[in-house]
Amino acid sequence: MSYQRLSTSSGVVFALAVLACGGAPLSQAKLAETQTAMHAAETLGAANDPKAKQSLQRARDEVAEAKRLAKDGDADRGNLYLDRAAADAELASQLTRTATEEEKAREAWAKSKAMVGAPAPQ
Repeated sequence: MSYQRLSTSSGVVFALAVLACGGAPLSQAKLAETQTAMHAAETLGAANDPKAKQSLQRARDEVAEAKRLAKDGDADRGNLYLDRAAADAELASQLTRTATEEEKAREAWAKSKAMVGAPAPQ
């Protein structure tokens, strides 16, 4: 068997193996990072803030889409969905923190105004 024929045969076998395995898998590091960010948002109480809840749900949907894409052999695109999901989960956390801090500020304002007898802002 000649070198050229062997090389061509090896290339075909490799291509078939890649197609059979569905290509590269999702990045497990990205998946873990995204799941950690989603868990953090849930722990902070993202479900209690409408905007944060929407961002968290979008992150969940994007993770599901990433897994579907990887299963269908498009892990590169799936990894992009994981990046988006991580960003949406982080947004949910930040929105939750902001809402919590705003509520604390309103309460502090109300207490300070109650001490001097002025009405609290709405």
